[in-house]
Amino acid sequence: MKFLLPKEPAFAQHFSELLACLLEITTVFHDFSRNFSHSAQYWEKAKLVEHKADHVAHEIIKLLNQCFITPFDREDIYKLVHEIDDIIDLIENAIHNVYLYNLTEKRSFIDEFAAFSGEATEKLNLLVAEIFKSQKYTPHIAELIRSIHDLEDKGDMVYARSLQKLFQEEKDPVNIMKWKDVLFILETIMDVYQRVSNTVEGIVVKSS
Repeated sequence: MKFLLPKEPAFAQHFSELLACLLEITTVFHDFSRNFSHSAQYWEKAKLVEHKADHVAHEIIKLLNQCFITPFDREDIYKLVHEIDDIIDLIENAIHNVYLYNLTEKRSFIDEFAAFSGEATEKLNLLVAEIFKSQKYTPHIAELIRSIHDLEDKGDMVYARSLQKLFQEEKDPVNIMKWKDVLFILETIMDVYQRVSNTVEGIVVKSS
């Protein structure tokens, strides 16, 4: 009756693989921000990572359906998988839209959001590893959650400032629409990082 036993090592391993995909795509995004003229190449790289992440997410859902006992509530695991996968999808989407819209002159907020996402991914990797290790609301978990919330706040400020600057400086209404779309996706990415941290917080509150 092995299927009745807790599958915590398997869940932890799969989440580690999913978060490795997140780290990989944020690294692609960071490199893209530094080599902005090669958007097609970076979109291809991001697309490969996104496909890999979809496969890992599918494996976690399959495991969730097979196991009688899970390390956390099924609904929370399902939510956590999809929120992490959402971040990966959104980063791929942001790079794709830069390529699709043929945006060749980089704006400063690209670098800022690349830095935010890289730091948030680092915190999120530590956060998810910690909940599988301790399953308690530790001071370390609280600090990681606060750090991700702080990054989301910084993203909000950059979004507002960049949107204002875009309307002030850009004269072409089509370019305004293109950059506004990219900017909105980048701000949404930081919102989802915070959403994931809130989901993790809910998990550890239940487990404590």
